[in-house]
Amino acid sequence: MAFDTRKHLSVGARVRMSEATDVPGWSKWDDDKGRTSASVKRRLQSMFFQGNRKVVGEVVYVSRESEREALRRLGRVKIRARDPSGSMLTFTADPTRLITVG
Repeated sequence: MAFDTRKHLSVGARVRMSEATDVPGWSKWDDDKGRTSASVKRRLQSMFFQGNRKVVGEVVYVSRESEREALRRLGRVKIRARDPSGSMLTFTADPTRLITVG
């Protein structure tokens, strides 16, 4: 099983990356029906994975049980990242590389 049972993040926990990395190829963002441009989404996602302190991430509750189970099997969680200008993006991340912030 890919999920690390020692790493539990509750819904609503504020998180950031423990170390800067490139955006993994498997990290996909949710469709927001064109509310945010693709360039802003790429910038926000890369800023989060690079560990930019201005971008705050929060663990999101996944309502569909099938999607929750698929994410658990893959060892991933959904994160909603927000920057100071108010742009938001929901994407998947590895919970073992996240740390909680106050």
